[in-house]
Amino acid sequence: MSGSTPETQPTTPLQAALEYAALGWPVIPGAVWHDGRFADPADEQPVTSPFLRPIDAATTDPALVREWWSAPGLHAPNVLTMTGPGLGAVSVYESLVDAIVDHRWFSTRPTPVLAIPGMPLAYFLVRPPIPITLPSDEARVLAEGTTLPLPPSTIGSRSATWLVSPEQAGNVLLIGDELADLIRSLSRKSA
Repeated sequence: MSGSTPETQPTTPLQAALEYAALGWPVIPGAVWHDGRFADPADEQPVTSPFLRPIDAATTDPALVREWWSAPGLHAPNVLTMTGPGLGAVSVYESLVDAIVDHRWFSTRPTPVLAIPGMPLAYFLVRPPIPITLPSDEARVLAEGTTLPLPPSTIGSRSATWLVSPEQAGNVLLIGDELADLIRSLSRKSA
């Protein structure tokens, strides 16, 4: 899968969380990975959930974002987002990701594409309307309420990264139905 350049990656979790919130993506602070388990970033003590706040507390409020990601501690929290009314995600297997990203239509109407190195799929972030199902076994719509780590979040030795950054997509999400149409078109060509 193609990758983004380092200059498209946020430099700190606080900066990233503020940028994502400004895009209207709800963010919530996440635990860090330490000694093979999720841990509180303040003191590295084990936690039972990757979320440091209740999931329904996800926010786009910059003051709250600053408060959450500026708390003192050994590490800054990871940045998580949640699919919902204004943000959807489609997971796409590696075999189809490059075909979509390299397609001439997608190059004129990109959407952010999230990946975690070592995983055989990527997440295309979209906005409603989003179809319930897709015409390919290589792609599926993630349920509302699914959480995703956003760059520069790290779990173990794997860091979330952008294949297509929000900036490269003009800070705009593609409509989910349009991505579904492109997947349908590519599925017909491969059949």
